[in-house]
Amino acid sequence: MSVYNGFIGSLGTVRSVNQSCEHTINWYTEQASGNPKVPTRLQYTPRVERFVVLGDGPIRALFAQDGRCFAVSGDSFYEVFANRTAILRGTAVTDGDPATIISNGTGGFQLGVTSGSKFYVYNLTTNVIAEVTTGIEPVQTCAFTDGYALVLQKDSNTFAFSALEDMTSWDPLDVNQISTVSDQVVTMLVSHREIFLLGSQSSSVWANVGDADNPFQPIPGVQIAQGSGAAFGAVNLDNTVYFLGGNEVGNRIVYRFKGYTPERISNHAVEYILNNYPRVDNAIAWSYSEEGHAFYVLFLPAPPDPTQPIRHTTLVYDVSTGEWHERALWDAYREKWTPHVGRCHCVAFSQGLHLVGDRQSPGIYLQTLKPASGGLVQDEIVVVT
Repeated sequence: MSVYNGFIGSLGTVRSVNQSCEHTINWYTEQASGNPKVPTRLQYTPRVERFVVLGDGPIRALFAQDGRCFAVSGDSFYEVFANRTAILRGTAVTDGDPATIISNGTGGFQLGVTSGSKFYVYNLTTNVIAEVTTGIEPVQTCAFTDGYALVLQKDSNTFAFSALEDMTSWDPLDVNQISTVSDQVVTMLVSHREIFLLGSQSSSVWANVGDADNPFQPIPGVQIAQGSGAAFGAVNLDNTVYFLGGNEVGNRIVYRFKGYTPERISNHAVEYILNNYPRVDNAIAWSYSEEGHAFYVLFLPAPPDPTQPIRHTTLVYDVSTGEWHERALWDAYREKWTPHVGRCHCVAFSQGLHLVGDRQSPGIYLQTLKPASGGLVQDEIVVVT
């Protein structure tokens, strides 16, 4: 154990490097309880090792449930197995954006997939995937609640819902129009059986009210003056929704919902970094939880302003500590940091494996805190404050 008095803690870069220019890359802080020798230490972030390489890329979605695991890689749909093999199950059009996957479980034995503005249904019994017309193509993303598949229409304020427990059946009348606001809905997530519809400037929340003709209706009195700055920058984590925000007065701030109230979780350091990227609307977020830490992971594809003291890394928020850090790969040839390899994640199989999809290649990696076979455990760093 190495002890360094006053050593770096969490990410602390702000506009003035004279005030703080700390970049905490590939480490995050962890506090001890009881009467520890020191209260805080730096924990190294998980390593990744190759799990399986698919026939196309990049990995655009990962999904696992009830012992089975699936991936969208490029324009191909695969089933992935615990023995580190995979089988091609079909194709799904790609437009470069992330894909999304949902399931109706044992109620329908189906997966729903949005990819390349189209909607597909995979039959878990016959192992056949086929395109299904929902009536509101092109679609942006999908979600599931109360036995219904939901799809959001791209560049609109419209979402549709399927027949109960059947993602292949869509009534053209089962469409809802969000009319309480004028800005376009950017993305849609389900949290606690409620549908969060995040627009470019504001958000609304809908729920199943039990109406036979129109089950989904807006929750009265809930109108949120905060929207989403990226269609794929929102995730479910720690029993709520985390997202890269935006509204009519500003953006590039990260929030989480506390009830229906957006709560700012980014700090000035993170916001300074975000404001030096040429764009954030193409940001991709994913999340995972390990050893009591829950992480919101934010990947921004385009590199930041090269004139600023900012590395092109992946930004990560640790819910347990409320602190940020960076994750990155070192490019020895160009002598600079590049973002973490991952852009999507799932926990798969009975072993609870953390699988991460490659942002550039068709590789799926096992993410683990365990050292490589025969390797050495990294020395830990203790922060004395």
